[in-house]
Amino acid sequence: MYLLDDRFTTVVAFIEGFSAARDCNPLNGFQEWVCKRILGGYSSRHWAYVIASTQVPGMSDGQISIERIPSELEDGLIEVALDLLEEFLNFPAD
Repeated sequence: MYLLDDRFTTVVAFIEGFSAARDCNPLNGFQEWVCKRILGGYSSRHWAYVIASTQVPGMSDGQISIERIPSELEDGLIEVALDLLEEFLNFPAD
């Protein structure tokens, strides 16, 4: 995939855009799956915030916005997001 920059928010936008272009079918259930996988249950926070909260202090309680993620954490968050997406897409449906 080719992106304009290497920010986590750009990757999130790409993934969401891909899903929207495919009538949201590829990510159907991804929000709930990520929340259950990371938090152990439901959350109304967008999956990107849930993923970011694993490495960014202050993200889970709303003290920092997703646009203010420190640049040194971007690569790790992108890797986690893509790993989770790959796992979700290969996860057998119930």
